[in-house]
Amino acid sequence: MKKIILLSFLVLSIPVILYGQDKVEAPVWNAGDKWTISDLVVTVVNADQETYTVKYLTSQGEVTFICDKSSLNRLYYMAKDRRIKYEGRNKRLFNFPLDIGKTWKDQYITKSVGLGSQEMTYLETFTVLGWEEVEVQAGKFKALKLEYKHETVVQAAGRPKEGKAWYWYSPDVKYMVKYQCEKSDYWDTISDWEVTSFKLKQ
Repeated sequence: MKKIILLSFLVLSIPVILYGQDKVEAPVWNAGDKWTISDLVVTVVNADQETYTVKYLTSQGEVTFICDKSSLNRLYYMAKDRRIKYEGRNKRLFNFPLDIGKTWKDQYITKSVGLGSQEMTYLETFTVLGWEEVEVQAGKFKALKLEYKHETVVQAAGRPKEGKAWYWYSPDVKYMVKYQCEKSDYWDTISDWEVTSFKLKQ
């Protein structure tokens, strides 16, 4: 009887154990961690008990974000020495912990230059699809694939209302290693990218 009870417990526990193994917690970043993506260089410049300070440098300039350690969500951006609450695109791009089937939504407002500086509201939906092997310039990695749906609240004439793209996150690289958007009239430009190199501090 004891053996039957024990076996029943083990059988019931297997899905929980397997599910737990699929959950991916936020990586630990260290000051000096760096990822290069085409002409973009992402560098962790500081880490305290609760946040990371991350600099994004391109040929057009730089922006610095303050990210929550437990989720890697963007909390603030820096304007000189001032922290300003971040409410833009990809505010919760990472949103750890990640597990297959997890989904989350956000929205943000921006001014569209092409529409005479008219304010536009956009909806974002992220869904974790599953694991894939991906090969990029920086190497070959096991990565979690995320679907990203970007949608306009008010549809612009002659354009689709939504577009889709995909991100791949690698625990080994501690960052997104690839981004690909569908070939659609929704996107103004097709800006696929992949990590070309990275350096992680111990």
